[in-house]
Amino acid sequence: MLSIENGFLKGRKINIVPDKRTRYTPANVRRALLNIVDVTEMYSLEIFGGSGIVSFEFISSGAENATIVETSKKACSTIIKNAKSLKIDNKINLICSDFRKGIIKLTKKYDIIFMDPPFQLGLASEALKKITENKHIYDENTIIIVEHSKREILEKNYGDLIRNKEYNYGDIKLSVYVKDGE
Repeated sequence: MLSIENGFLKGRKINIVPDKRTRYTPANVRRALLNIVDVTEMYSLEIFGGSGIVSFEFISSGAENATIVETSKKACSTIIKNAKSLKIDNKINLICSDFRKGIIKLTKKYDIIFMDPPFQLGLASEALKKITENKHIYDENTIIIVEHSKREILEKNYGDLIRNKEYNYGDIKLSVYVKDGE
């Protein structure tokens, strides 16, 4: 089980995905995320949702709504169970689909986009490129945060997205992208 670290749900436990391949955003990184950005009243998108823990942290800390894109049926089932258990299922939109197809299905703009793909498979770069092909989901105020291995090197730019900050937490790096204002 994982514990929510922030907000009105702090201390509540959620179930993990019954799959050993699922890697979770550590508690210290989740706390750091919420020090990087105030999610109050934001609409969030989490790609590679796993158990949904990051979206639950966002909702717990004041986000208006969270959309989660996740391909694993086991993970989707876990997200639904967790959201119902936390009584926030009315604030969660789940797209159980591969991210390549899931991003195309999105119809609104998000204030924050977070992704935590499996490490070192090139999926972070691929997802960032897919985001730039769907410009209606972000604007100059959107913050895009990618959790990745420090050994995985991401480009400084993806289309009109530019990396403006990086944060290191042991083996994990958070790369923050924003729309280039030029």
